[in-house]
Amino acid sequence: MIFWSGKGFLSVIFLLLAIAITQGSIESLTGQKPAQQNHDLMWALSFAIAAIGNFLLVRHLSKLPKRIVVDKSTGEEFELSSMGSLFFISTKWWTHIFAVTAGIFLIRLLWP
Repeated sequence: MIFWSGKGFLSVIFLLLAIAITQGSIESLTGQKPAQQNHDLMWALSFAIAAIGNFLLVRHLSKLPKRIVVDKSTGEEFELSSMGSLFFISTKWWTHIFAVTAGIFLIRLLWP
């Protein structure tokens, strides 16, 4: 079960699209399925593309106006943003998670 709020589900969509694009590109360039090649390159590129896409999403969402809501019982004001979260992690942190994961796969590729 996937837990998200706001636009948090878009992080998973970016990752799935990046995997599909990378797998298709590698297959069309080399003529081999990624299962026949080194997986680390495909995963590093996929997570790097997902990190870039998620970064652009966060940049766009941070420019959107935030709504201010007032609690009637206390009179306290809250600021609501459309950023969202995925698995209780803010959408902006998924960019870092994707980038670090891409780096790990890149290190595995370069370090035998």
